[in-house]
Amino acid sequence: MKRPSQASAQKAMTTRVATELPLDNRVRYGEILGFIAGDGSLGKTHNGVSFANSDSYCIKRMLENFSVIFGTKIADFGFYLGIPTATLSSDADDYWKTTIGAPEIKIKNYKKTKKKFGWLKVDIHNKQIKEAIKSGIGRILSGEEADDAVVRGFLRGFFAAEGTIIPGKYRKEIPNAVQFPQKGKQVPIRIRAILRSFGIESRVVIKQKKADYYCANITGFENYQKLALLGIVDLHPEKKQRLTIGLGAYRKIVSRKLVLPIKLLKILHDGPRTRTQIYAAVDSYPQRVNGLLYSKTSYLVKNGLIQKNCLEDGTILWSATEAGHRLALE
Repeated sequence: MKRPSQASAQKAMTTRVATELPLDNRVRYGEILGFIAGDGSLGKTHNGVSFANSDSYCIKRMLENFSVIFGTKIADFGFYLGIPTATLSSDADDYWKTTIGAPEIKIKNYKKTKKKFGWLKVDIHNKQIKEAIKSGIGRILSGEEADDAVVRGFLRGFFAAEGTIIPGKYRKEIPNAVQFPQKGKQVPIRIRAILRSFGIESRVVIKQKKADYYCANITGFENYQKLALLGIVDLHPEKKQRLTIGLGAYRKIVSRKLVLPIKLLKILHDGPRTRTQIYAAVDSYPQRVNGLLYSKTSYLVKNGLIQKNCLEDGTILWSATEAGHRLALE
């Protein structure tokens, strides 16, 4: 359990990072690296750089970033589309040309996919660009990249391309987990370390055992809040909306759970009480009150808002700490 001072320091650090890292060209460059690491590839025998995705926002942002960072034009790219058999080629072609402005799209093959307009692959052949991206990804995965803006951009691009939000089992709008998946352990392990540097805790877990597929798995309201605060989910509107809705629903549940603890804290703010006096004042089941007073997971206990003192005659009095008095006043 973190002491209040530790939690405050971590929160302050996260807020500082969120406010001091502007969305400049360093972030855009990092996004490119994240896009390619998440859902792209670098040609082994040629100078090709490829990125494939089913969401137009990712493709548009990728092309925009390439233009800003490398000075490319849309005519420098090749576009190849894989669509499901149920979709007309003309409909898919019109959709992608309208959304990203591609001059020409080649219908390369048909894929088994639930995405109505299929997956669009974007290619560019340029040795300098390939080497810049290869070097950049290598620096991030090796831990050599020291620029926080580039690293944050990497998380943004990777999550937009490959990240996923797992819905809750009973309340779908509240995330059960936020994941950064990838084949093999190397990338998820590195992402876990990067997330920790931003004050976000995660675990590397198996997503699909047979496919050797792992992910950096994030849970908990505070971690979700930091992801939103740092803008890591901002590149994908649908994912951002899902997390925003989840945070709102999470707050409503948490606020309901805090009704009794806050009521007890206000009682102790007026002066110390014995356990019997607390039972009478709170007007709740003794078992629930005991949980608030003794359980390590109690909101009051784990945040250091209450304390107990033993008098000379053996009487135990419960009172609010300094932090508890401040919260009671708020």
